[in-house]
Amino acid sequence: MERREKQRIERAERVKRRERQRNYSDKDDDFFDSLPDCLLIHILSYLPFRDSIITSTLSRRWRHLWTLNPFDFPKSNDLPTAVVVNLNQGSAVNTIDFHPSQQTLLLVGTNVGDITIWKVGRRERLVSRNFNVWNVRECSMALQALLASDYTASVNRVTWSPDGALFGVAYSKHIVQIYSYHGGNDLRNHLEIDAHIGKVSDLGFSHPNRQLCIITCGEDKNIKVWDAVTGNKLYTFKGHEAPVYSVIPHHMENIQFVFSADINGRIKAWLYDNLGSRVDYDAPGQSCTTMAYSADGTRLFSCGTSEGGESYLAEWNESEGGIKHVYNGLWKQSVGVVQFDTMKNRFLATGDEFQIKFWDMDDVNILTTTDAMGGLPASPCIRFNKEGILLAVSTRENGIKILANADGLQLLRSIGNCAVDNSRG
Repeated sequence: MERREKQRIERAERVKRRERQRNYSDKDDDFFDSLPDCLLIHILSYLPFRDSIITSTLSRRWRHLWTLNPFDFPKSNDLPTAVVVNLNQGSAVNTIDFHPSQQTLLLVGTNVGDITIWKVGRRERLVSRNFNVWNVRECSMALQALLASDYTASVNRVTWSPDGALFGVAYSKHIVQIYSYHGGNDLRNHLEIDAHIGKVSDLGFSHPNRQLCIITCGEDKNIKVWDAVTGNKLYTFKGHEAPVYSVIPHHMENIQFVFSADINGRIKAWLYDNLGSRVDYDAPGQSCTTMAYSADGTRLFSCGTSEGGESYLAEWNESEGGIKHVYNGLWKQSVGVVQFDTMKNRFLATGDEFQIKFWDMDDVNILTTTDAMGGLPASPCIRFNKEGILLAVSTRENGIKILANADGLQLLRSIGNCAVDNSRG
């Protein structure tokens, strides 16, 4: 009896202690909730930058307060190097792309076939889709057999159409899916194309003859052009002797064409006809290569990694043919291909050796590097928004970091203020 009485008393004491702790916690919450925003922001100004961002997880009220904190940026620093947002995707990020006009909408594709649209200023997952073939019966017998044995796929590429009304998804198994996006969580199926035998490596949008088209390439060594309205195949470009890794449609004056690069570093250029490639280049180091134009479309760059792990970044002279500059300073890669993107017409960024390197396009020099507070993979995915004031970077922990310059932070602040106002109303 004495033992039971003792246990009863101990349980009662534990309950009282928990109640006292809860009351103290509630009083602390009431105290901070009673403070005006200006005072809370003043308190945040004494915290390290990283810690001020962490406070956004405390409650709904704290979610956007950090964006009102007056951060100090280095003078004349136009580069987005400050980590201002962390997004938890939940699976490894393979590819990302900012919306062409809605500057804070980010499209993401993952290694398990998921696609997500994020509103990065609010850390809000607007819409998400898992890998799913819309009409298996319409697929080729080869794809049906593949899906019957293994109904999984990864996303190799996501990209918005030029006006942002559509986006395309290239999968590791045969197909390309095109979605139409109508804002918010309104995402609709538009086209599903059984495009290539094996994986689809890359895709893009173009306007030959004022007709919106989809360009795809794949493991079958072919490049194909599809009508973006009907899904009908318009052209097939053949000539690569290895799987095609990347494509980039472009136009110069009145000429529309497509550059393609295979895994052995062979680069070709195609007009929208069936007369074969017009240009043949070898990328430095015969490396697996991606290509991109500067924002104004006047300068062509390539970046690739050879089988031996040597990485090369180069600018091409389109008028005379051949390489104009080779950028020195990339590290050897143990895995993956160096990712890169261009910012406005002055800078470009590469993701390699667990960090981001910013380059001056004209001086061919590294301006600065950042590890984005750590956690980057050896070769992170990177993408600027259209204005070059935000930079999205993939992380090792299945997430995405958003880096900003002063203008980018101001953009996120304006969105954060709207969110705070809406939550109060």
